[in-house]
Amino acid sequence: MELLSINGLCHMVGVPQNTAANWIEDFNFYIPDTERRDDTYYHPEAIDVLKFIKECKNQHYQKPEIMEMLANKKFPITIEKTKEDVQPPLDQENYKENILTVMQTVGKTVANVSDQKELIKVLQEQQNKQNKRIKNTEKQIEKINELKQEIKALKQNCTPAQEYEMKKKSFAMLFEK
Repeated sequence: MELLSINGLCHMVGVPQNTAANWIEDFNFYIPDTERRDDTYYHPEAIDVLKFIKECKNQHYQKPEIMEMLANKKFPITIEKTKEDVQPPLDQENYKENILTVMQTVGKTVANVSDQKELIKVLQEQQNKQNKRIKNTEKQIEKINELKQEIKALKQNCTPAQEYEMKKKSFAMLFEK
């Protein structure tokens, strides 16, 4: 079984190390790990759990809601370390198991690429919506500018009439005396 360091896990999930560490602490029941030589390593299944948590956090869910959703998604709960978890890495005698592990890892990687493609598609849809909003805003700005010009023209049309009235009053005042 190929294990991941916290850095590798963060890279696969796409979150900073301190964020992953907080999530691992908050949702440790669902994130399988192994201790080796005073270091903690994570099983590949942790990637799926952390990606799910990331998605929930992006949608502004709180810890209790995420815990409930993790339980409903049927993610396995880590209860105790198994003998395999604390054994040293597999040697060449177990090459079939090594190949199986590599194939499983490749499968997970392909699944992760597929997840990334879906995420890219969602982001592209969001970008298209934003572009439409930008175009609408630009049209509104253009309309506002047109209205400003109309108001300016109306003010210019009103100005000569006001000047005429002022001149008329001035002449009237001159002749009243």
